[in-house]
Amino acid sequence: MKSLVLLLGVLVWSGCGDDAGLGSGGLGGDCEAKVLPGDHIVRSSEDAIRLERDGSCNYAIAGDLEITQTRLRVFEGLNQLSAVGGNLTIHDNEELQSFAGLTDLATVGGNVDIFDNEVLVNLEGLSFLQMVSGNLSVFHNDSLADIDGLFKVETVDGNVHIHNNNRLEQLDGLSGLVTVVGSLSIEFNPSIELIEDLSNLRTIGGDLVVGNNLAMKKVEDMSGLTVVGGSLHIGQNAMLDIVEDMSGLASIGDDLSIYSNERLTSIEGLAGLIAVGGDLNIYDNEKLTDLEGLDALAEVGRDLNIYDNEKLANLGGLASLVDIGAKLFIVKNTNLPTSQAQALADRAAVGEVSILDNKN
Repeated sequence: MKSLVLLLGVLVWSGCGDDAGLGSGGLGGDCEAKVLPGDHIVRSSEDAIRLERDGSCNYAIAGDLEITQTRLRVFEGLNQLSAVGGNLTIHDNEELQSFAGLTDLATVGGNVDIFDNEVLVNLEGLSFLQMVSGNLSVFHNDSLADIDGLFKVETVDGNVHIHNNNRLEQLDGLSGLVTVVGSLSIEFNPSIELIEDLSNLRTIGGDLVVGNNLAMKKVEDMSGLTVVGGSLHIGQNAMLDIVEDMSGLASIGDDLSIYSNERLTSIEGLAGLIAVGGDLNIYDNEKLTDLEGLDALAEVGRDLNIYDNEKLANLGGLASLVDIGAKLFIVKNTNLPTSQAQALADRAAVGEVSILDNKN
C-alpha cells in the first residue's frame, strides 16, 4: 500500500510533459497517468519500447524493474517512467558504456542496485532521481569513472554502499545527499583520491565507513554532517593523510575507530566532536603524532583504546575528556610518555586501566 501511494503521488506531482518521447504512440498534450502492475525485465531496446508504449506518456511500475544482459552500448529508453515501486536493478550488461535512459525517474520504492556492468562509464540517465526508499548500491563496475548521475538524490531510507569500483575517481555525484537513514560505506575503490564535497550531508542513522580506498589522500569536506547514529570507521586507507573537515559532527552513537592508515598525520577535521557513545579506538597509524582534532571530546561511553601508534607523542588533544565509561587501554605507543597516559587515566577512567610498553 505504501508503495502504491508513493507511486500515485509521484505521478500526480510529475504530470505529463509536452514531449511524449519513446513509445508514446504519437500522443500529444495531456494523457492519463498509469501504474503498470507487476515486475518488468528489460533485455533489449524492443523491451524498452514495448514498456513505454504500455505506459504511455507518464507512468509508474508497481513492482521491480530489472535491466540486464542487454547488447546495447547506449541505453536511452524508459524516459517516460516516473517511479518504480519495487527495486531498480541494472546489472550484467557487458557492452553497456553509457546509461542515458530513465531521465524522468524521480523515486524508487525499494533498492537501487547497479553492479557488474564492465564497461559502463557513467550514470547520466539517473539525473532526475531524488529519493530511494531502500538501499543504494553501486559496485563491481570496473570502468565507472564517476557517479555524477546521482547528484539529485537527497534521501536514502536504507544504506548507501559504494564499493569495488576500480576506476571510480570521485564521489561528486553524491553532493546532493542530505539524509541516509541507514549506513554510508565507501570501500575498496582503489582510484578515489579524496572525498571532495559531501557538505550537504546532515545525518547518517547507521555507520559511516571509509575503508580500504588505496589512493584516498584526504577526507576534505563533510562539514555539514552533525550526527552519525552508529559507528564511524576510518581504516586501511593506505594514502590517507588528513581528515580535514568533519567539523559539524558533534556526536557518534557507537564507536569511533581510526586505524591502519599508514600515512595519516592529522584528524583535525573532528574538532566539533563532543561525545562518542561506544568505544574510541585509535591504533596502528604509523605517522600520527598527536590527537589534535579531538579537543572538544568530553565523553567516551565505553572503552578507550590507543595502541600501536609508533609516533604518537602527545595526548593533549584529549584535554577535554573527563569521562571514560569502561576500560582504558593505552599500550605500545613507543613515543608516548607514560606520564601522559597516566594523567588521562587519573582524570577520566572509572574502569580497568592498562598502560603498558609506552615511552619511559
